Amino acid sequence: MFTSKKEIAGALINIGNVYYNQYDADNALIYYKKSEKICYEINDSKNLGLLYNNIGTVYIEDKKNTVNGLRYLKKALEIKIKENNTNDVIFQHTNLADFYANSNDFTNAEYHLKIAEKMALKSRDKIELKQIYSIYSNLYIKKNDFKNALLNFKLHTKYKDSILNIESLKSVKELETKYQTAKKEKIILQQKTEAKQKNNVLFIISLIAFFIAMIGILIYRQQKLKNNQQKQEFELKSAISTIENQSKLQEQRLNISRDLHDNIGAQLTFIISSVDNIKYAFEIDNPKLDNKLTTISSFAKETIVELRDTIWAMNSNEISYEDLEIRINNYIEKAKEAKNQISFSFVIDPVLKTQKLTSIQGMNIYRTIQEAVNNSIKYADATVISINVKTDSVQTKIIIQDNGIGFDQATIQKGNGLQNMQKRIEDIGGKFNLASSKDGTKIEILL
Repeated sequence: MFTSKKEIAGALINIGNVYYNQYDADNALIYYKKSEKICYEINDSKNLGLLYNNIGTVYIEDKKNTVNGLRYLKKALEIKIKENNTNDVIFQHTNLADFYANSNDFTNAEYHLKIAEKMALKSRDKIELKQIYSIYSNLYIKKNDFKNALLNFKLHTKYKDSILNIESLKSVKELETKYQTAKKEKIILQQKTEAKQKNNVLFIISLIAFFIAMIGILIYRQQKLKNNQQKQEFELKSAISTIENQSKLQEQRLNISRDLHDNIGAQLTFIISSVDNIKYAFEIDNPKLDNKLTTISSFAKETIVELRDTIWAMNSNEISYEDLEIRINNYIEKAKEAKNQISFSFVIDPVLKTQKLTSIQGMNIYRTIQEAVNNSIKYADATVISINVKTDSVQTKIIIQDNGIGFDQATIQKGNGLQNMQKRIEDIGGKFNLASSKDGTKIEILL
């Protein structure tokens, strides 16, 4: 039961966030508007600032209505400035700068970035500084000022690495504690197991002798009762057992995927909305706690995307190249939104579209292409990324190529990404070839 209108407003924001994360913009706006009405009644400016930012984001990202979206983002900034919450004001200036940068309005983008940078440096907000310098870098790339673009990218990387180092140190300490605890538990369990084995050794020997005798008798009888009828009955039972096992396996896969979607997916969505609501609906004076909440929310959003891909593969006994084409096109569309200065092309041989792959083959090919494109976006400074899938009478060839800066294969150490791509392709019986130079990088997959 809700005890106040403020709690009702917060709950309505959470429901709107759930619809937003499910890409249902219309229902998200309905619940945001309901919460806005209550916030006006009780003069809850904190929630109003959060609401206006969310409404503006929905209009810009989902409704493609930049006029209304910008109006709400500016209203959110006005309220947050009155509230005098430094973190909220930095976030809103950064959000507005990102909007203007994507709209190629460099003047307004730089105006908001300078304010956000000054405040973030003063408050030592590393998470916002990482985002600010990323926007700066992209802005200078669009302006063809590559020197400043590189400088700001290095600053972005510096703060990103700093955040990762802090989190990695915490993770190492937690893992060390868990390891020592598990080690002690293992020793205790081993001691108990050895004592129990000593007490039961005579009983086990007796059982083995009994079963050996029984097996001998059964083998003797089976030798005397060989005939065609038993052979046919055995084959029939084996066939029925195989069909039943396949049916049970398929049912289990469907149940697992349904549970993942209905339970884990819903819980992740709730976690995201709850964390965001905590972040913007309550006063958080601890920067470390605020940063941790932001990290949790981002990780949960990425996990939902990975979960959807896994459910797609689990629900498919077979995956056609046409299914794969649709999935990759969806990924490319998302990449275009993040990197609109990159030109993407994806061509697949029409002959292949009806050809079937196993779910493991399809998922491994999809993950490899996804990783290759992601590497080109992150590291190659490419302006063109192409994916070409073709076949001849012998094999299928997949080529992912960019025109980026490339790298020296003789000196660079392969990271987990390159190793994982090669292993995925080799696991399904394919060959993975990589070639890189100053003119770009080319990955060739042969199946």
